[in-house]
Amino acid sequence: QMTTTAHSVRLIGVLFCLAVAVNWQYGFSSTYLNTPVDQFKDYLNVSLGGYMSEGTYNLWWDLIQNIWFVGFFLGIFLNPVLNDRLGRRYGMMIANSFILVAAVLQWLAVWLHVPILLIIGRAIASTFTAVAFQSLVLYLQESPPTHIRGTASFLSEISFALFTVEGTMLGTDELLGNNLTWLVASVIPICAFSVVILFFVPETSKFLLMSGADRSVVEHSVRFFHGADANVPTILKETEIEIAEESNSSTCSSIFDLFRIPHLRKALMISVCCLQNCVALWTFIYNSTMFLEDINIDSGFAKWAATAMCVAYFVCTIIGGSVVDRWGRRKILLPFSYMNVTCIAVFTLFSQLQKAQDFWKYFGVATLILFAGSYGFGVGAISWFISSELTPIKYRTLMQSACYGINTVCVVISTFVVLPFYFWIGSYCFLILYCIPSSIGLIYITRNLPETRGREIHEI
Repeated sequence: QMTTTAHSVRLIGVLFCLAVAVNWQYGFSSTYLNTPVDQFKDYLNVSLGGYMSEGTYNLWWDLIQNIWFVGFFLGIFLNPVLNDRLGRRYGMMIANSFILVAAVLQWLAVWLHVPILLIIGRAIASTFTAVAFQSLVLYLQESPPTHIRGTASFLSEISFALFTVEGTMLGTDELLGNNLTWLVASVIPICAFSVVILFFVPETSKFLLMSGADRSVVEHSVRFFHGADANVPTILKETEIEIAEESNSSTCSSIFDLFRIPHLRKALMISVCCLQNCVALWTFIYNSTMFLEDINIDSGFAKWAATAMCVAYFVCTIIGGSVVDRWGRRKILLPFSYMNVTCIAVFTLFSQLQKAQDFWKYFGVATLILFAGSYGFGVGAISWFISSELTPIKYRTLMQSACYGINTVCVVISTFVVLPFYFWIGSYCFLILYCIPSSIGLIYITRNLPETRGREIHEI
């Protein structure tokens, strides 16, 4: 028989494979546009007949980048339809199949020089990435035992961070940045793997129990995730308590319940405020190279500084994941969220000081790397999974859709307006778009966020 530690290691391995299946493409798609900016400009110029004005380029580039958030927003609301009605497993399987098709479309778009196909491919990929990502969060929350739930939930952020590094590095001139066809094609085999792996992973026992599945099917799921010698009745007892408590509420969950029922309304407020601290990341993932070049950092050094940001992000997610179940959520999320907001404010300061003394630009580089590290250690992962820890199974997908939907609206607005604001008032725009809203949210979660470490939802 395997020891408890061996079971935990095996379970973490299985869940990490699921995280890779979703986040390889997600992390890659979020960053591969950042480093080969000049090559994509040449691609657009050739595709559009070689007479592209700067205004035309900016329009196409904004569409290619930001269509991701439009698709992601739409996909968020497919979550209850697929992940509640069909289950986490089939929801992820369907989503990953569409993502595979989208990856092939993006490769064809680059190979055949058809930019509109690249936009369509990114729109499809982002729509179903939203579904797959939410399926993954549910798997990571519902499959592991309570004492390693935090570490398991960090696997999503760890894998996402890893593949932002991969996407950024592959886009450099030294690797695939000068061959966009191979760069975009590199993710296709992984998208195929993401579909195949789900034939070997069962549905979560909590969803099966909630949906009234046969007891033997539920027990098979428990033994798959917890080990063949798992104490099945004890493991299922907590879920049965939760389902029994929720059975006393309304028989049909509604989005209006999130605003009508006090504990759900508070969970919604806390989760939205936590996710507000994640909005700035996308701006710096997409545009860090440009921001660094604007403070007189050499183009080549700026690209590698962007890669260093992703490496710091990845390394710190591993460290955060290793301590989250010992330190708890509050002790990590709050101080590192304050640090994250401070880094944005300090980068703004250094970018202004650089105009007077050029050496301040190097402090700006260091600040962005620290920003990425603090985000990875304590902001990103917890903010994305805290809504699931604060919400009963019955309302979990609705809560995800509401929180992620509000967050995506904030991201879309900020990513569309940040560059016009930046060209108008410079780095001061970061204070208006990110520091002030995040600070307001931090005040609320400092007062209201409960500790969820080691506790089931009926206790929380």
